[in-house]
Amino acid sequence: MNAEMNLGIDRVRGAERIAALDVIRGIAILFILYMNIQPMGGYEMVLQDFRYPTWTTGDFWSVYGVQVYMSGTQRGLLELLFGAGIMIMARKAMNPDGPVAVADLHYRRNLWLAAFGLLNAFVLMWWGDILLTYGLAATFLFPFRRLKPWTQCAIGAAFIGTLVAYSAVQYEAKAERYHTAARVTAALAAHQKVSAEDKKVFDDFQQRARSYTVPPQQDKEKQKKIAEADKAHHSTFIAYWKAQFVNWQFLMSLFWIIQAEILGTMLIGMALCQWGVIQGRARRSTYWALMLGGYGIGLALRGTAWWSVLQYHPALRWQDITPDIDRIAVTLGHLGLIHLALGSALGRRLLRPFEAAGRMPLTVYLGTSLLMMWFVFAPWGLGLWGHFSQVQMLLVATVVIIGEIVAANLWMRYYDNGPMEWLWKSLAYQRREPFRKAVGQIPDAVPSPI
Repeated sequence: MNAEMNLGIDRVRGAERIAALDVIRGIAILFILYMNIQPMGGYEMVLQDFRYPTWTTGDFWSVYGVQVYMSGTQRGLLELLFGAGIMIMARKAMNPDGPVAVADLHYRRNLWLAAFGLLNAFVLMWWGDILLTYGLAATFLFPFRRLKPWTQCAIGAAFIGTLVAYSAVQYEAKAERYHTAARVTAALAAHQKVSAEDKKVFDDFQQRARSYTVPPQQDKEKQKKIAEADKAHHSTFIAYWKAQFVNWQFLMSLFWIIQAEILGTMLIGMALCQWGVIQGRARRSTYWALMLGGYGIGLALRGTAWWSVLQYHPALRWQDITPDIDRIAVTLGHLGLIHLALGSALGRRLLRPFEAAGRMPLTVYLGTSLLMMWFVFAPWGLGLWGHFSQVQMLLVATVVIIGEIVAANLWMRYYDNGPMEWLWKSLAYQRREPFRKAVGQIPDAVPSPI
């Protein structure tokens, strides 16, 4: 044990552990269900349309609130923390000839995490798993630990910049379709001839516009998709598994886009760790700047974009170029808000319950997949797939989150690890880790200085 501590590969625990990171991690791993529950148990992936089975005022505001304030930001917080975690785990390997054991541990931890991701996707059947992509991304980041924080930030921004450039190309192609459609419309109104190529673009544009505008209840093609999805989610195990696998295949078709986001945000997290920002060691004015600047930019971009999207009228939105900018902006706004809250006695009391979930995030995350995909929405379980409106989805997620907070706090009173953390750490450290708390054990978290 002493040799491992000298090498810096022993677990971060006791007085080394920072409560603020556990609180942030707990909030992120719990609230990610607000985004995940719709594709877990509803028609979002099937229809690319939120208006089914109902579209009430409550449904509208539920979707709008989640998409503007939360979507993508909980995984953004996790990615920042993941980057910070790389710096913390590599704290004794900052020289070129640093201990090889640190690198061994880094790669074992993340390859095992990727394996847990495959378990989540193919056994627990949550096709939107993040563990596989996080584990693979982190394996590439170990050599970046020795870079200066501004360099890490610059490289991270470059990764995110590739996504902005990709979005700009997509926007340009969409704009060209809009311009062609307008030109053909004017030509047809004037009884002028149009080329076959322009007519094809026009017909495709009209079909897309109709599909986007018409509610699923009035669209025969969407009704067909709904019937197929209902059959897959309310029949056999094989049909249910295949439906999740098809979604996973679609997600993996976006692999490089996902990896660019993860790598970029993790690198920014590594820089924030070096500056002490993510741990809560920066000036209070820094967190005010993060909150006001992040929310000011991100919520303005997202708010206007999603207000337009949810009107379900075809429109050319320049905000389609900036989703990765507003995602990271709102994520940093969350980070600032959480640390400002942790800087007050009331805020610490309110956020303290999230700390336990942040110390067993793998258990919470995989446990949520098991609960939702095997019991709540599975045909052999409660069979509730497709039964809930958007408002009801959020209510279900809230009940689950509250239950997980209570369960995590009860568990961490008596145990040193969550069950999946115990397995993961035992595999990574190649030894059997402690499971129950020892008598008189030092608490595994300390308040973060702000």
